[in-house]
Amino acid sequence: MYGSGGWRARDRRRKSAHLPRLRSDIALCALLATSLLSACTTADLANDPQLRAQLEQSTVEADDPALPDEVAAVPETLQREVAEVAADASAVEVAAEAASFTPSAFAGPTPDNPATAAIQPRKIAARSPELDALIARYAAHHEIPVELLRRVVNRESTFNPAARNGPYWGLMQILPQTARTMGFKGSPEGLLDAETNLMYAGKYLRGAYLVAGGNHDLAVRFYSRGYYYDAKRKGLLEATGLRPARSRMPGSS
Repeated sequence: MYGSGGWRARDRRRKSAHLPRLRSDIALCALLATSLLSACTTADLANDPQLRAQLEQSTVEADDPALPDEVAAVPETLQREVAEVAADASAVEVAAEAASFTPSAFAGPTPDNPATAAIQPRKIAARSPELDALIARYAAHHEIPVELLRRVVNRESTFNPAARNGPYWGLMQILPQTARTMGFKGSPEGLLDAETNLMYAGKYLRGAYLVAGGNHDLAVRFYSRGYYYDAKRKGLLEATGLRPARSRMPGSS
């Protein structure tokens, strides 16, 4: 009744009618298998504490790797390098602070000669009562007439303690070398102090007075021009201070 082509068409229609049902059966089986596997896994985890602990441990290790129990010490070489860098940084900071330091505006002027900075001559006004008192005092100290001392002071500086004239200094215009012969150990600026000048120049005038035999006029001349050879001729070098006194040997007369 049917040709071969008709039979084949009918067979294809029969198979096609069964395909949707087969696909549904396969999908249902897959769903049931997945549910059973999930239930089995959950049940196994619930009934096997060791398996659950291993699963939790693996999860923790994956999320948060454990740190080692001990940390290796920092090498000594690295420690030294760090210390050197810190020291250099500290030195740079100190240098920067020193460079930014500004001297106080209230600091006094720096003296040209620091060696004489400590010598501050006491200012005494010329022809003042204080100066007159000093002249009288040092005349008594040197055992010379006060009139003679006043005469020399007036002649040399007109009673001006700050007088300067070439190499001559102060109230009695004495040479620094002559003052050192009389025992002065300071700088020339120290001779601008009235009392210092009267001490050492007054001592030199005393020698002139001794060599002059008490003659005021001759004493003034000796003071002005010097009297070394006159004192030597009279044997008064030690008495005048022009030569240090010789110490006597024990037992000598």
